Amino acid sequence: MSRPALLRSEPYATLLPGLVVPVGVLLLDWPKAVVLGVFVLEIVAVVCWAVVKIPFAVKRPRNMIDGDDRLLGPLQTKRGSVTLPGPLPPVYLRNVPTLLLTGCFLAPLEVGAAFLVFAFTDPTITTPVVEQLLLGGVGVFLAEGVETASEYFAHGGYREHSPRSVVLVPFKRLFGVGALLFVAGPLQGAAVSGEVVLGILVVGKFLYDLRRLQVARDPDARGLFYRLYGSAETEPEPVPVEVPPGDPVVRNRPPRGAALLDALGRGVTYTLTSGVLVVYLAAAFFLAFGATTVGVVFLGVAAVFAGVRAVSRYLRYGTVEYRGYDGTLVVYDWVLEEPQARLERSAVTDLEVTADAVDRAFDTRTVRLGGMDDDHTPTFRLTVPDPGELEGDDANANESLSLVHVRDHRGLVDALGVSWRLGESAAPTSR
Repeated sequence: MSRPALLRSEPYATLLPGLVVPVGVLLLDWPKAVVLGVFVLEIVAVVCWAVVKIPFAVKRPRNMIDGDDRLLGPLQTKRGSVTLPGPLPPVYLRNVPTLLLTGCFLAPLEVGAAFLVFAFTDPTITTPVVEQLLLGGVGVFLAEGVETASEYFAHGGYREHSPRSVVLVPFKRLFGVGALLFVAGPLQGAAVSGEVVLGILVVGKFLYDLRRLQVARDPDARGLFYRLYGSAETEPEPVPVEVPPGDPVVRNRPPRGAALLDALGRGVTYTLTSGVLVVYLAAAFFLAFGATTVGVVFLGVAAVFAGVRAVSRYLRYGTVEYRGYDGTLVVYDWVLEEPQARLERSAVTDLEVTADAVDRAFDTRTVRLGGMDDDHTPTFRLTVPDPGELEGDDANANESLSLVHVRDHRGLVDALGVSWRLGESAAPTSR
């Protein structure tokens, strides 16, 4: 499968960040400590620009977060985008989970690892070195910014990426630059002149950048990372959910009050039925021993988890409208103005009506419709298959649907054509 033209990077933009170090060595006489430090700052710059890129990635992520994950899964399953004013492309709600994981966990981990490897080289830090590091850091940050603006935004690279493939870029850079730092450490302590070590670093980094360019431009070049992790080409192209022609027979939105109460309740319940419970225990411990400030901080952490869970629950079920057509049910997000899922009459395997506390308070019902494509058991493979061997987007997979807090559930079931599964005397199950 040929690599999309948008991924065939312009050589000048791709190599621009890598030219900062050779220019600094040749024109500014940078020592080894500055070169190694600029390598680390380049990783920091790549991570920062990756965070900027993530919200705009068009492709859907493959296997980044389990769709059944209660905290972030509902966000990643969302379809549709939000248009921004000005020249920027739309942003996608499904990219928020990857953005949170990258900004709060992966980015600090990568940056910390890079600085730790830098410390192992035992650099000599002086005032001139710090000044040169600042100059080099600004240079690589601006160079990475030029590459991002040119390749990702101006030339539409965001259309060929998912947030998951964007995250791959700093990972590869960390391992490539990290290898050079590991080589430099032992050589500095050996009987090798500083000029030789410096030459190895500069040439090695330039060869690494040339290899990046080759992989970006050659459709047959698939390195180890592409085999183990995947690439932009292995991420699924977004496919719209097919909507039957004509107007729906029935429309049904959950009451806003029910959706809000449900979301708040689910947020609190999540913190009590997940690993967040440990945070409550830690808060109780510190409060019991008089460390009030620390205890309140832990309670604040639990509240953040509860809030994220509440928001994700509301965005999954509180902003949707269930549209019943003749033999087809479509879940439509009226905020994003995008259909989210569909289920056809022939694919329904079972039907269950329940009523929890929120349903009883608002006189609504929750209906679960079993689909025929609910088996997500992963097939273990050591490497990622080639792009042509992978399945595409599952927009029309006829998976199970949950109609949460609907008032006229019978009307929706009738439109779908499976009302016989209800039974005339069937009563909802309380939960």
